[in-house]
Amino acid sequence: MRFLIVGAGAIGGYFGGRLVQKGEDVTFLVRTAKKVQLEADGLMVKSVHGDFQTSVRTITYGEGAKPFDCIIIAVKAYHLFQVMNDIEPYVGEHTLILPLLNGYDHFSILQNRFGPEHVLGGLCYIETTLDSAGGIIQSSSFHSIVFGEWVGGESERTQLLLSHLDNAGFTVTLSSDIQREVWQKYIFVASLSGITTLMDSSVGPILASPEARAIYEQLLQEIVSLAEKAGMPVGPEMSASTLQKMGSVLPEFTSSMHRDMHKQLPLEADHLHGALLALALPGQGAYPVLETVYARLKVYESVNDKR
Repeated sequence: MRFLIVGAGAIGGYFGGRLVQKGEDVTFLVRTAKKVQLEADGLMVKSVHGDFQTSVRTITYGEGAKPFDCIIIAVKAYHLFQVMNDIEPYVGEHTLILPLLNGYDHFSILQNRFGPEHVLGGLCYIETTLDSAGGIIQSSSFHSIVFGEWVGGESERTQLLLSHLDNAGFTVTLSSDIQREVWQKYIFVASLSGITTLMDSSVGPILASPEARAIYEQLLQEIVSLAEKAGMPVGPEMSASTLQKMGSVLPEFTSSMHRDMHKQLPLEADHLHGALLALALPGQGAYPVLETVYARLKVYESVNDKR
């Protein structure tokens, strides 16, 4: 199976690098500057699961190549529309597109562009960042991909993909109910990124403060309630499971959005929190903490755009 990994950053570089280590046929689609860096230094990963450095095959945007069997999209949501243009020449009749973005809206966007038969449901759980030299730092015990047919169930093609993703040095799960898995992750990420950016803090101090914890729990409940009322595949039990997951992480754990804010980088505010608020139905409840989070992020974006 021929893989095209879109982006060799913190997520795409990590999972793609592990697949290279396994011996899979992997190509990275990258910008010219990244291609030069990878050719000079290779792909460098520092991980709690073992460090490695490897040479990788790369192509740049617009460079000729025949269609790939599986295209893994591992970029920030605000790059999605450009990425769709970039990958179009590499999508063939049987190409599978596996997005590992946070959120929900991108699935319908990809399905509308390439056809629903090409787009799998997918997500990942991992804490990674890039160092100043472009190396990948992976610092937590979880490093997993969950994927499946968007309409549910299993298929020969997802079983085949599983066989290539499995035993590559990370955890992979084939789900028969991927939309529910996507929403469980969405709820976790939206509440985590919302509270860490609002409080400008990692998880530990937030959960240790009764006042901050109460606001987090209200935010979480608002998100679950909003999604449930909008008819999404969620249930009230997702509040408890998300709170349990938050309580299991290290005190210094924070969101990638919080890290990006400190680096003065763009954020996924519209794709995550804005998209949630867009689901709210008139007269079916107020969401004051979620609205406050979104307003805080939009102020950041306004100020950051002027720098």
